[in-house]
Amino acid sequence: MRTMKKAREVSPTARKVAKDIFTIPNFISVTGAALAMRGSEEIDTAKGLAKCAVGRLADVLDGKVARMTGQTSNTGAALDATTDKIVMAKILYELHKKKMAPGEVLVIVALLNSINAAATGIANLRSDEKAETRPTKSGKVGLAMETAALVAYAAAELVDKQTDSPKPAEILRKLGAAAFAASLPFAVHATHTYIKRAINGDVKKEKPRQIIDANRSFRSMEMLRRLSGRS
Repeated sequence: MRTMKKAREVSPTARKVAKDIFTIPNFISVTGAALAMRGSEEIDTAKGLAKCAVGRLADVLDGKVARMTGQTSNTGAALDATTDKIVMAKILYELHKKKMAPGEVLVIVALLNSINAAATGIANLRSDEKAETRPTKSGKVGLAMETAALVAYAAAELVDKQTDSPKPAEILRKLGAAAFAASLPFAVHATHTYIKRAINGDVKKEKPRQIIDANRSFRSMEMLRRLSGRS
């Protein structure tokens, strides 16, 4: 009986891992990644491009949902970052194979994302907290703009095949070029940050929330004491 009881007992660590894995944001991340991967295989069709765009839109929503539901975690951040890189690699490959975007754009995006992935991996190996998996804000903005640029280039190729007028395709290509140019400062800044994390190892560990709250309370009490002494 005792053996069976012990077998049924779940360790706190296992509970925490399960709690961090089976969350709404993680479901959105995985579902969005699967949809984008599936869509990228037929990105030369309107249906495939739509799947790809909706799947990548889910990447914007998962973080917001995580914060709204209080389900943020290093596990979720790692899953989000990993699916981002896998999906981007798949999209780049399909666009290159189908020749639907400028080669130099694909090369630059692939290079920056590869460096980011390698630097993040190295930083995590050197870190105790494994917090370096979390993407920077500039990285998220850069990736969103890169995705917008690639979608615009793919849409231009579709429109070019379906319409006689070259203007719509030209407009989409210009939008793609503008989005790509706008992404570069954010993407380069993110890459610089990830490389610094990899070189420096552990980032400065944040104080536990309890200590921060205690310090704030002590400061508030000190201010009240001083104010009461003056009155």
